[in-house]
Parts: sequence; structure tokens; C-alpha cells
Amino acid sequence: MNPETIVNEIGSGIRSDYVSSEPHELLLICEQALGQGEHQIASMFFNRLNEIEQSIFHFRNAQLQNNAELAQQHLASALQISRSNDHRDHLLEARIRMEWGILRASIGEHEQAGVDLRWAMERLGAISEGHRWHGLCILNLAKWHQNRGELGMALAVHAEISRNGPHHIEIVSISRRNAAELLVAKNHMHSALRNLWISHHGFRQTGMLDAAIESGLHWIDLGISGLNSQAQTMDDAVHNAAPRSVGEPLPAPEIHPDDLKLMIEWMKTQELDEVGNELVDEAQDLIHA
Repeated sequence: MNPETIVNEIGSGIRSDYVSSEPHELLLICEQALGQGEHQIASMFFNRLNEIEQSIFHFRNAQLQNNAELAQQHLASALQISRSNDHRDHLLEARIRMEWGILRASIGEHEQAGVDLRWAMERLGAISEGHRWHGLCILNLAKWHQNRGELGMALAVHAEISRNGPHHIEIVSISRRNAAELLVAKNHMHSALRNLWISHHGFRQTGMLDAAIESGLHWIDLGISGLNSQAQTMDDAVHNAAPRSVGEPLPAPEIHPDDLKLMIEWMKTQELDEVGNELVDEAQDLIHA
């Protein structure tokens, strides 16, 4: 179930309702609708949420309205209800702890934020590994480390998300894009190219075209100076990826012309801004040189 797809289908009239098959799917749809400004769609499902979910919904709504005090009140209410004997829900409790971690980081309580995020990540992994919230928590913990300048730790956290599952493809794609940013900062360009390639194709697979364009253009920008017909293809680089031995030099950041041609062909089918078009034209000229 993709919440964005459901919201878009209801908004366009393709469907008129959604019957959940897994716990908390309606909460995901309500939050997605809020984020897209589709309040009428959110209201369709609100009364079908349980008490904890409704508090989380109110928290998200207050957060989107930049009302920090009200957001904290609703989040505290959700946490209290989730811990009560009548409404005990370990998955929602872990989700709420993740939100507390994010909230604490935003108000400068950095150490406690890390504690909350780590607790939530481990709990979500134990309860439902690969759940959307588990993936989001890993992404947020990695960002917490990154914001503290702990790039190696951030990369280690991203490594918790395997491209082979069980995480959602969009979570894998976001993780690989963010990991590429960290790898560029550490001057590991070949690994950054590999991660951007994975993220680009994952975003395409899930219909996240803006993100696919961003990752693809970044891949072209990083790799265009290393065009080499002797380079391994990106698919081979992904398949053959392995940890380097101690003292082993970094691989050259090279890309194969066939991969660049494929990327250019896809980019030509998309609506790019001026900078994007200039980069694609430059890459095409290089191919034909």
C-alpha cells in the first residue's frame, strides 16, 4: 500500500474508499492527505482511526501548522494512551518515540533525541522489521548522526537498510541518496555513484520522478568527468560491491558510456529545469565527441 497513490486515486476519482488490510494503514493515508493539503480526504478516514491514531493525526496537523506547543500536547497524549492497558500498542508507542526524538532534536535536546531515536529504531525493528516507520526511524537516526558530524556512524546506520529488503523501495532509495551525500563528503566518489544509481532507479520504480531526476542529475554531474569505456557498468558495480580491505585504494570514480546514454535517454523524457537541461546537453556532447 502506497499512501500517496491512494490519496491521488481518491482525489482523481479513480477510487472512492480504501479498506485497510494491515494495522495503521488508514493513519498513513490520513497523514499523507494532510501533507498534500487534501483535508477532505483525511476527514473521510479520521473517524475510523483509533484513539491513539487520532492523537497522532492531531499532532501531525499541529506540526504542519507550526504550532509546536499544541503538537507536543497531542504527542504526549498519544504516548500516554499507547501505554495504557486498554489501548496498549507497541508499534504506535515506538512510532511516537521516534516523533519525540525528531521533536527533541528540533528544540536542541540533541542527546535525548538520539536516545529516543535509537530506542524507537530497535523496538520497531524487533516488532516489524521493514515497516515504513522502521525505515523512517533509521533515516532519522542517520540524519541525527550526520548533523553531529558523525559521518561514519551515519553511514553505518544507513547500512541497516538493505537494498534487497525487507524495507520499502522508496525507503531504500532515500537511504541510498542520503548515503551518497555522505560518501561525497568523505571523497568516496565511486561508492557515491553506485548509491545514486540505486536511488535513481528506485525512485523511478516508485513513481517519485522529481527525486529520480535529482539523483540522476547528481550521478551525471559526479561521473561525467570519469567517462571510460573500460569501466564496469553500474549494475555490475552494484552487484560486485564489497567492503575494501585495509589499505586498499579507493576505486576511480568512472562510469561507462552505455550507462550515461541510458541516463541521458531517460532524462530527455522528463521536464528538467535550465540547469538540468544544460548538464544533460553537456553529457550528450561528450558522448558524441
